[in-house]
Amino acid sequence: MSEKSKYTFKCLEQKCDTKACHIRPQIDVTLGDISRWTAQGYLMKILPGVVIKLPDSEQGLFSLEMMRKTLASDEDTTACIFYNEEANGCEIRYSRPLSCRSFPLEYNGEKYYLSSKDCPGVGKGEVNKEALKEARDLAEQMFKERGETLTTIPAIYSLIMTQMLRQSAEAMKNLSDEDRKKMDEILSKSPQDKEEPSKEDTE
Repeated sequence: MSEKSKYTFKCLEQKCDTKACHIRPQIDVTLGDISRWTAQGYLMKILPGVVIKLPDSEQGLFSLEMMRKTLASDEDTTACIFYNEEANGCEIRYSRPLSCRSFPLEYNGEKYYLSSKDCPGVGKGEVNKEALKEARDLAEQMFKERGETLTTIPAIYSLIMTQMLRQSAEAMKNLSDEDRKKMDEILSKSPQDKEEPSKEDTE
């Protein structure tokens, strides 16, 4: 978005009929969001709705995202886990992640642009210099925090998995010989080892 482009936006909140911000394909969460939620005392309320998305290829990236749910009114559409369909609003509006606060304006390191053309709030209302600066600052902050999160999450994930493996190994080590034998038998069984149905079961 160039300096000459006039950015105007006004969130229609519960009057919005497209739910563009709620149903967009991906709602990013940053480590900055987690820090802010911790400071606000809301972390344990929001964290269950956050998921670490694993890469789907060797070149793919880890990411932190909001979980999704299928809409009751449209089984082919999913929305953010915190979207309240009955109220047509966000359940954590005043503690929503930075990607929602900056929506629909984004920054890619060089220029500003609209991430959604479906949002009916775009082109509505008036945006003064202070509001425009705030919108751009949020977009730049999101660009920075997204980059920091993408580079840090793999290390955090690795630390968590390593700790879980250590705890699992420690638990196995503390098993009695009898329990360890039973565990080995369970792990060594394959689907083909299932018992054949008895004559009584087939009659």
